Amino acid sequence: MALKRKCFTVEEKMQIIRRLEAGERNVALAKEFCVCHTTIATIKKNKEQIKALFNSNVLKSKRVRASTQDQVDKALFQWFKMQRSRGISLNGPLLQQKANFFAKQFKIKDFNCSGSWISRFKVRHNILSGTASTESLPDTKCDAKEWVTQIWPALRKDFSDDDIFSANETGLLYKLTPDKTLNMKGEKCTGGELSKERITLLLAANMSGTLKRKLLVIGTSKRSKSFRNVQSLPVGYYSNRQAWMTSEIFTSWVRDWNAELKQQEKKILLLIDDCPAHPIISYLTNITLVFLPPSTNTKSILQPMDQGIIRVIKSTYRKNLILKIISDMENSIDENYPKISILDAILMLNDAWQQLSPETIAKCFRQSGLAKTKLDVPRDDIEIEDDIPLSVWATALRIQLPISKEVLDEYVLIDNGLAICGEPSEDNIVKNILDDDQDSDDSVEDQCEDVTAPSVSEAFQAAEVLSRFVHSNCSDEILTHSMSRLNNVVRNYFYISKTAAKQSKIKEYLVN
Repeated sequence: MALKRKCFTVEEKMQIIRRLEAGERNVALAKEFCVCHTTIATIKKNKEQIKALFNSNVLKSKRVRASTQDQVDKALFQWFKMQRSRGISLNGPLLQQKANFFAKQFKIKDFNCSGSWISRFKVRHNILSGTASTESLPDTKCDAKEWVTQIWPALRKDFSDDDIFSANETGLLYKLTPDKTLNMKGEKCTGGELSKERITLLLAANMSGTLKRKLLVIGTSKRSKSFRNVQSLPVGYYSNRQAWMTSEIFTSWVRDWNAELKQQEKKILLLIDDCPAHPIISYLTNITLVFLPPSTNTKSILQPMDQGIIRVIKSTYRKNLILKIISDMENSIDENYPKISILDAILMLNDAWQQLSPETIAKCFRQSGLAKTKLDVPRDDIEIEDDIPLSVWATALRIQLPISKEVLDEYVLIDNGLAICGEPSEDNIVKNILDDDQDSDDSVEDQCEDVTAPSVSEAFQAAEVLSRFVHSNCSDEILTHSMSRLNNVVRNYFYISKTAAKQSKIKEYLVN
């Protein structure tokens, strides 16, 4: 008997997509939801469109009519969100006027925006009215001290330290070596050749230091050569030509997190800076977004990530980068140019993030004044165990670098001035959409050689060497247990490969 046709809402489709991305099989999901496996396959095929609808808060709709003027639709929605974040009220005629404006910018002929087009636009993006809600707008009328003493206590009263998170972006020149530091001083990197060697990171952790969200990395290439043969990344990854945070990426990140929390029946408060890439996000059921006062003077004071967390991550990353370069040189790999791919950078950044201690995170929250107990010491005098100056570290390891101690210590935060997002404007909206419509892989690529995946035999031998090293030098039971688990995984792959090869030989023998 044929299965009865079932229509999923956007929210239900998004749950299926997440489970597929987590590794669940198409057939198992089809059986659970009592649908044909082709239905699940279609949802997987259309996941980008479904994610876009989900991020636009179109959750309950089962069918959404697509726009025949996709560029105009995207531009108008971005412009709408930009106005809404400023607390500006909008109406149908104003949206029609702006849609016609964008159509001219995209050189779309014979387009005259009608009231019915705007009605469908509102349905597509779940816009209930043109009036922007101002309840989540950042408070612009008080300074940092006033905000912490008068506003913050009421905001945080219903949340424990475990449920208060802070998130912040930073730019990173991931290929930059210490000897190039002086050339980069003061660089903003808003475009050009240098943008190919930069990424933007989004870091988020809770006040107690017990929970760190998976890093989010934004690069310039959708499918880097270094990603070939890589099944999964330890970070979230997005791309655009500038490697910038955008309101679309940020909204997607927040909504995905909100959906996870909804399943866990948990609610949190999330602190973010007031910047163009952080729009007001409506209908969040499990995340309370709180904007820090929008001032460059208060940003570094109140933002816990700016109190030492970002500094530690960059310092650890650059120590690992120096060690990789030294290792490559010692193993006779090209001495003239360190080949650092974006995959190398992602893996080293993830290592640095995992290494960051809960004590360091908690101390940075206390120093910002957001925790109930504040550290009453000057910011420069804070002792953070993870934050060993690069010059001291290099001296301890007897690493000789052709630069001064002062330049080496500047190297850690040399890219702190990098732009992490673009300024909102109608021209930028049009430019970014035109850029996104071009395949970024054709024009923006990290300069690295194709990475060949190790064979099963190579992995087996490498695991044996690593196991001997761990058991010869480490007494930590957790580490040795993890090493045993890794060995078992590699042995299993080795066994499967040998079994498959043996069966193939038997078949050849029988045929002949």
